[in-house]
Amino acid sequence: MANVKHFFSTLSNPFLKIAGIQALLWGIAGIIISIAMSIIAPIHYHGLLHFGPASNNAWWCFAGEHIIIWLIPSILFFVAGKLLSPSHIRGIDVFGTIAFAQLPFILMNLFFFPESVQKLMNIPTTATPEWIMQQPDMIKGAFITFPSILFIVIVLIWMYQAFKVSCNLKGWKLGLSYAVIIIASDIICRQLIKLMY
Repeated sequence: MANVKHFFSTLSNPFLKIAGIQALLWGIAGIIISIAMSIIAPIHYHGLLHFGPASNNAWWCFAGEHIIIWLIPSILFFVAGKLLSPSHIRGIDVFGTIAFAQLPFILMNLFFFPESVQKLMNIPTTATPEWIMQQPDMIKGAFITFPSILFIVIVLIWMYQAFKVSCNLKGWKLGLSYAVIIIASDIICRQLIKLMY
């Protein structure tokens, strides 16, 4: 029972065990793997919380997307930590834990490999809702991708924990600044990534 409790405690907050350079190295390895998987799929990261097809399938575009969705929230969390926390904030802790927090994106990418999902992602812009509903592969693809939402939720939980631990924040400062940064990060990432299409 204690082992199960320890497992779920670590799963909900891995940063009680890992931080700094170790988290950064794991995170960078995860980003590289996720880039490779995105190229193969292909699946574009339009923002921190937005995914789908895009017009530019060059390798550097996929790499740029992943680097942007890592760096933008990391920078904003770091600045917020400096402004709001009484503790000494180390950049390597913030950037490392945020990179590590995005590791579940690797598992999310797997849901975009099936052929039915590929067809779903490449629906013609002229397609009507009626036409879409008549395509069995489209419905199948939608059901396949649905569980991928779980990994987005895990990323958001881990980023919250990364921010909390690396910047030593709690209470309303933590909750409010986290929510604002996630929304701002998604908006900024989307605007920067648009420039590559």
